[in-house]
Amino acid sequence: MSTDILIKDVRLVDATQEQSGDLFIHDGIIWALGKRVAIPGVAVIQGDGRTLLPAFVDLHAHFRDPGFPHKEDILSGSRAAAAGGYTAVSLMANTDPVCDRPDVARYVRDKARGAGLVELFPVGAITQGLQGEALSEMEGLGPYVWAFSDDGFGVQRDDVMLLACQRAASLGRPLIEHCETRGIEDHALSEALMAGRDIVLASHTGCRLHIAHVSTTETVDLIAQAKREDIGVTCEVTPHHLCIDEEVGYTVNPPLVDRAARETLIQALVDERIDAIATDHAPHTSADKENGLPGISGIETAFALLHTQLVRTGKLSLLQLSRAMSFNPARILGLPKGALSLGYDGDVVLIEKDESFTLLEEMLVSKGKNTPLLGTSLTGKICATLHKGEIIFIDGKIRGRDFDDHRQVI
Repeated sequence: MSTDILIKDVRLVDATQEQSGDLFIHDGIIWALGKRVAIPGVAVIQGDGRTLLPAFVDLHAHFRDPGFPHKEDILSGSRAAAAGGYTAVSLMANTDPVCDRPDVARYVRDKARGAGLVELFPVGAITQGLQGEALSEMEGLGPYVWAFSDDGFGVQRDDVMLLACQRAASLGRPLIEHCETRGIEDHALSEALMAGRDIVLASHTGCRLHIAHVSTTETVDLIAQAKREDIGVTCEVTPHHLCIDEEVGYTVNPPLVDRAARETLIQALVDERIDAIATDHAPHTSADKENGLPGISGIETAFALLHTQLVRTGKLSLLQLSRAMSFNPARILGLPKGALSLGYDGDVVLIEKDESFTLLEEMLVSKGKNTPLLGTSLTGKICATLHKGEIIFIDGKIRGRDFDDHRQVI
């Protein structure tokens, strides 16, 4: 099927530019952009002055497959990602079985290809069964995963983490660390202790380190110092740590922070001490949430929440948000995505930035409806998501569920 498509009359915004014009995608690649692009005989989307951004890249999500398909599966998670404007998603290893061996990673990869919507990138476990003791089959996993992580736990033993850093460095794969030191009740200290240790080990071994869901000033400061010393460290922050106060009382891990800490995290994002925004999409059943399991189903609401709380209030520009949601995550993953530039993948998202809408449970495509945002008024509605020139979501419809060919819905 041809992936030639012309998007007309849009505001083109990415991490480095903002201009009005058109964008043409040929064979899945951005081929032309600018004023009055004319390509005869191709499908056309009329943007009508709306905003076109590079599609989003999520470095941290849980699709619960294999093991917990009642919470989410590869297909439902892929549909939710498309509805949220994402075309590339990194999936954590805490499935059942754990992604600590090649056959589990191949299962995720093959099911993603079968869904045919977004690109999914499995993360392999650092240790067997996420138990923090013996290393997983890292060499065997290497060809199938882009990184390794014991997300949800963090590697507690220093000797195991040293060996993991050495092994990951030899494989050319980063480690993603959930920084939480067990036995330390003070969350800021708990996070900073493990982050500091991991930065030292990364410096010693040459391993690339990515610190997940940063939530404290102390950790941000440690990462900033590591960057000044040219240590290979990157980090992410979640939409809920940027936008939702701890007073809401919603259970997540790491916990929500107070308003002063949120402002610190926002400023760190503005001045690029924090590299990326990642959703930590964690779908649960209502019974699981009632029993206190941490997590927010957030991949569909991330952009609208951030646009409403940060862009419209002037705390963050749309260019800075695009950098954190698209360009930097794509760079960390090593993907030719995240920019509206010639030669980049034709992964784009069309948004209506000014029209407000109220989030209702029936709007959510994910099986996980666990979000404190239900009933909230938001702006930044996702109108269409294109992956390599193919429309995978448009006007509330998802390819493969509501339509099969983008030409049927333009």
